Amino acid sequence: MIKLPIRKPKRGPLLDGKTPIVALDIGTESVKSILFTMTEYGVSVNKISRIQQQQHAMRSGIITSLDTVLENCKLSINQLLSNLKPEEYPKSVIMGIAGEYIQGVSIVVNYERQEHFEKEVTKKEQDKIISDVKSQIGATGKEDLGIRTGLKIEDIEILHITPTGMEIGGMPVNTLIGYKGRDVKLNFYASFAPKTYTEALRKVANSLNFEVLGIVSQPFAVARAHSGGKNSNFSAIFLDVGGGTTDVAIVKNGNVAETQMFAFGGRVFTKELARLTDADFRHAEQRKIKYSNKELPKEIMRVVQKTMYSTSTLWMRTLKVALESCEDIGPLPTQIFLCGGGSLLPDIKQSLMEFPWKKYLPVAVVPKIDMFTPNLLGSITDNSGDLENLYDITPASLAKFLYDMEMDRKTKDINWEA
Repeated sequence: MIKLPIRKPKRGPLLDGKTPIVALDIGTESVKSILFTMTEYGVSVNKISRIQQQQHAMRSGIITSLDTVLENCKLSINQLLSNLKPEEYPKSVIMGIAGEYIQGVSIVVNYERQEHFEKEVTKKEQDKIISDVKSQIGATGKEDLGIRTGLKIEDIEILHITPTGMEIGGMPVNTLIGYKGRDVKLNFYASFAPKTYTEALRKVANSLNFEVLGIVSQPFAVARAHSGGKNSNFSAIFLDVGGGTTDVAIVKNGNVAETQMFAFGGRVFTKELARLTDADFRHAEQRKIKYSNKELPKEIMRVVQKTMYSTSTLWMRTLKVALESCEDIGPLPTQIFLCGGGSLLPDIKQSLMEFPWKKYLPVAVVPKIDMFTPNLLGSITDNSGDLENLYDITPASLAKFLYDMEMDRKTKDINWEA
């Protein structure tokens, strides 16, 4: 096993095409990590690692055995570091977070320039406008999550407050700097989490001697990673079906309008199969995977299919409840993209196709269902030859999030950090 060197974290240039960075997705079923570099033209994926998690390590996206998760993360990182020289080792990490108590909210803020609105916006004024708005969003978001979870305000962390759109004088712009006008409209996506969750992730990063570049809401990152995700005419529902949770993100007209998460992922299917077939969890998981790959004998296939279909129907009902809670955003998009290991179950797609959408939810037509395959990722080049699975979308999207953040910092003088 490669011994990770102890370093004092020091942030250097990230868009130089040389600085190695790790994207770390600690999921309920597996730890997935990607070694990548960035330039102004995008992300280059150089290596991918996947380590299976033990059943007791995570529950519904939350770490329940820190020692076990840490050991799996070390194994994953060691796989990335194999064949690298010590001077080529990464020093920093971007991490994802998910779970029912992670709150994400899309906010539109109208801001009026009180003085000198006939003059062009300077960088100093843009920084002040965004800072003032972020302060208001941060306070309100913490209060809302505190009410929902019973947590104290001081026990809630702002993950990121990300600008997703700007207008001045009614004109869409990439930056306010250099434009004149009185009325400013800003779109933000803000994400909050209990500090107990984020502190566990930071303990993992510190044990690996990594500087944490960000902890990111996974459904938001996945929705933004699609190649069409920021186009003004792009609308879609993204469903990331993981081992412990299903993450939902709704994009309308190029902006992430809503995110939801619920504790129903692939592990529920496995447990139900184990219960009904009197098998242990490990054998039930193997049968589930073979079922998805159509590798089971016919007589066993029928038994497994019956269980998977009934469980997917229950999953669909839970998704319906999640989508009903998004009624404030108006009609739902009629394009759905599936990703995550759980989406490999054919019954997931079948339940979506059979659901009476127009009867129960605000859609104009029955949604089209497609897989969010890696070739649909925006600004990402795969140099590893291994970025080809639906369950690799989440770690790749974390890398894309960091790229977008650094490009906004470089080209628009906008800082996403709270």
